[in-house]
Amino acid sequence: MAAGRRYISEIAGVAATTAIEFFHINCPTDSVVFIEEVSITQDTSETSEQLVLQMFRTTTDGSAGGSANTPSPIEVGDPAYGGVVRTMVAAATSTKTTSLRREGQNVLNGWLWKGSYEEPLAIMTPAAGTAGRITIGLVNAPGASTTFSGMLVFREIGG
Repeated sequence: MAAGRRYISEIAGVAATTAIEFFHINCPTDSVVFIEEVSITQDTSETSEQLVLQMFRTTTDGSAGGSANTPSPIEVGDPAYGGVVRTMVAAATSTKTTSLRREGQNVLNGWLWKGSYEEPLAIMTPAAGTAGRITIGLVNAPGASTTFSGMLVFREIGG
């Protein structure tokens, strides 16, 4: 069995009219976090449109932007996540540094990025600054208001 506690953060049926960070995650001060899966889909559009999703490290704390999000433990009885997750943060809020992944996709298909315990998409450490903060969002605004849903699956080790 793999170590750590697994969590899921979700957005459901949220409209985006600008470039937006769907998820901003801060690592706890006493743990390491592995991001294992990101899934973003749109709910209502039947119009084909190419959009780019990107995962960045950021120097911005992000604790005050967007909406508070309480990740759900995947295993019953696990404690609450020790860090901070925010959703739907204005893209201009974060100071983005290192790009970890960038992918254009037709919005009708959505995005699914999968890693694993052995090969996570990204690793965050409790070190100050960019090592402990990641954002995932649209690089450009959709052509019209688009309703998105998505999930972020991650593992916290320590804490």
